[in-house]
Amino acid sequence: MAIDKNGFVPIEDLVEQAIAAFEPFLTPANYQQGEVIHREGQNSNAIFIVTKGILRSYYHVDGRDITAYFAMDNHIIGAVDSLIKGEGSIYNIEALEDTHALKLHYGEMEYFLDQNPRFERIARRISQMLYFDLVERVEGMTFLSAKQKYDHLLKRHPTITQRVNLGHIASFLGITPETLSRIRGQK
Repeated sequence: MAIDKNGFVPIEDLVEQAIAAFEPFLTPANYQQGEVIHREGQNSNAIFIVTKGILRSYYHVDGRDITAYFAMDNHIIGAVDSLIKGEGSIYNIEALEDTHALKLHYGEMEYFLDQNPRFERIARRISQMLYFDLVERVEGMTFLSAKQKYDHLLKRHPTITQRVNLGHIASFLGITPETLSRIRGQK
């Protein structure tokens, strides 16, 4: 198992461990580009492990589509608000490319972890990495310039501009498409 320079196990390695641990409960699923696999207002009971492709989580504010998260190859996504609270979600999840994912029923995962506590560590480490992503995103939105946010995104996902609509990237970064165009023009 690889450990990065900061002592973290990369999320991709943790996802591989999760796939091995939860294999009996995973259901393969294929989604076509543009397909919405979860709609706001619905309750969700699934976590998706993207093995190839991109799923995007987004919500609406004042008629605008705001991207909350991109799950690219070997990342995890779900309507976490619904999973935790058991209520309708504010999020939509859409395939930005033809995507292959593994679907994990949240209740089955919880039951399995209750019966097999040694696997709790994998789930905890993935939760920690997802939490760290969230904290990093909030700090970035608060303290980084538009250019710094864009550079950070490219460092984490070098191919994202070839795979994702620039409007989705701009909304994820909390900037206008025009600002993103100016930043990209400076490179």
